[in-house]
Amino acid sequence: MSVPSVPSASVGSAAAAAVGTSVAASGGGKPLNGMQFVVIGKTSKKKADLGRAVAELGGKLVTAVDDKVAACISTKGMLYIFVL
Repeated sequence: MSVPSVPSASVGSAAAAAVGTSVAASGGGKPLNGMQFVVIGKTSKKKADLGRAVAELGGKLVTAVDDKVAACISTKGMLYIFVL
């Protein structure tokens, strides 16, 4: 079973560059302003580093999935667990 590819977002952030995301100029305002994210599973980056990158872009890491969470940050391996 193949995993569908997910487009990556471009961000204008030094913190995002530190955690390995692509960097591009962002317009006015922060691209993740008001959005909530949750980290699921063991990622290659520390949760604190991901949290700083998300916060610098205007978002917030939370600890539980609910209807306010915009997306989950995880690994391809965890996707297989949820898809199967």
